[in-house]
Amino acid sequence: MSTKHLAEESTIQEMSSVYTSPSSIPYADHATAPLPSLPQDDPFNSIHEAKSSLHDIVPSTIWTRFVDKYRFGRLILIAGGIAFEFLVMFVVLGSLGVFQNAEYRSLLGMPSVGSSQNPGNSWGTSSPGNFNMGGEGDGTYYDPGVGLTSCGGQFTAQDMIVALNHIDYGRYADPNQSPACGACIVVTGPLGSAKATIQDMCPGCGRGSVDMSPAVFGKVGNFVDGRIAIKWQSC
Repeated sequence: MSTKHLAEESTIQEMSSVYTSPSSIPYADHATAPLPSLPQDDPFNSIHEAKSSLHDIVPSTIWTRFVDKYRFGRLILIAGGIAFEFLVMFVVLGSLGVFQNAEYRSLLGMPSVGSSQNPGNSWGTSSPGNFNMGGEGDGTYYDPGVGLTSCGGQFTAQDMIVALNHIDYGRYADPNQSPACGACIVVTGPLGSAKATIQDMCPGCGRGSVDMSPAVFGKVGNFVDGRIAIKWQSC
């Protein structure tokens, strides 16, 4: 046998030793083999981790530290912001003189204010069961619906009642024992006259002055004026 033939036979034997029959290769039975398990992430843990990551990214400020320190820190900050906005609004309105404008005050239901502009005087007699008086002075307005009146009643801004100055009303241990309580008077102002009932006392009013409900004031004066000259007399 030639050398060439020996070389070819050696090569064939080497290839035979490398080749393996397909039947000898093991394979997995895909019908019965278990599938690899997939990781089941906890959504709550994922959210917590996301928040933690975001917290690490966002720089710490005095506000974030306040929220973290106090249980209701976020609500406190919101309430404080709203209160600050109202404070700024009132400061701006005050600087513009809105609260000194009688027309705006009447629209807001705020009482008329200011120092006395008209000389006050009163006359007549007042005794238990008898009120026969008259006077002149400042006429202002207020909202009687904020609570009980000095005479012990409850009224609204639409009721025809007035608060008499503390001098003519008199001092009593029980304010509703004043002879002025329930007395009828006729108030006369720049725009006309109106009949009203005394149901309250005005501690800040001077002698002869009357503080009226908006219903009474609207019949005798202009809300724009706020404080007017009036006269009054028992009915």
